[in-house]
Amino acid sequence: MKYGELNLGQIEALINKLGGMDGVASLLADEMVVTRKEVKVTPPEPDLDPIIRVDRSIRPSYPDWMKEVMHPELGVGPAEYDISAVEQWLHDGQKNGKYIEGNKIYNHLKKTDTLKDCLGLRDLEEIQKKGIAFFWKHFKGKAVFGWAGIVRRSDGSLGVPCLCEGDDRVVLDWPWTDFGWDDDDPALRFANSTKA
Repeated sequence: MKYGELNLGQIEALINKLGGMDGVASLLADEMVVTRKEVKVTPPEPDLDPIIRVDRSIRPSYPDWMKEVMHPELGVGPAEYDISAVEQWLHDGQKNGKYIEGNKIYNHLKKTDTLKDCLGLRDLEEIQKKGIAFFWKHFKGKAVFGWAGIVRRSDGSLGVPCLCEGDDRVVLDWPWTDFGWDDDDPALRFANSTKA
């Protein structure tokens, strides 16, 4: 038999779909045409719920090139928060179209003890799961950074996790701190943080 993987149950189901033996006879006599049914796939509704839920017992997914997590003690934060209560913080040197090197932002956050108020990699992973519609609603095309998740690369340089848009989806990227940051590159900080 040419189609040996067919079982009797499948053959019976096909005959029933054709309307029994009369249907089989009509199909074989070219009196009936079988067409493929077009199935419309409805994309899932975007997740616009502003609540971010973070299971901090889950270890973040670091890239293979990561050598060292710079601040493992900062893997803390609320298990649940409203994204609209998260501040998009800018260093004075990156406002009004100016650029500042990421290392200067990092040093400022450490010096002012506000690095602890920044979101980290686990937060970004959960925000990324919300999808592009959520990302556009809350960040409008910016690249947003989780400075608490800063890592040392295997080459010795520092990388900061950020979320940005790429190919109509939310992408997790790791820019070097010697790059320039401007007002489209805010740090995400919990709003109850001290202003610095």
